Amino acid sequence: MIKIRKIDYDTAKKEILGYYKNYSESYDYEVADDLELDYEFVCQVLNELEQEGSLGLVE
Repeated sequence: MIKIRKIDYDTAKKEILGYYKNYSESYDYEVADDLELDYEFVCQVLNELEQEGSLGLVE
């Protein structure tokens, strides 16, 4: 059974950025699985983070 958490957009952005600080090279489906978030939602957040240039700043 797959558990999907419901969290707000800003919280998701923070969690995803934190995830990439720990695992700099991860696929979007890994982020969704590990953070227990909806895959489509993760893709939406990742697209915004890429447009902002935020993912390139994660080290």
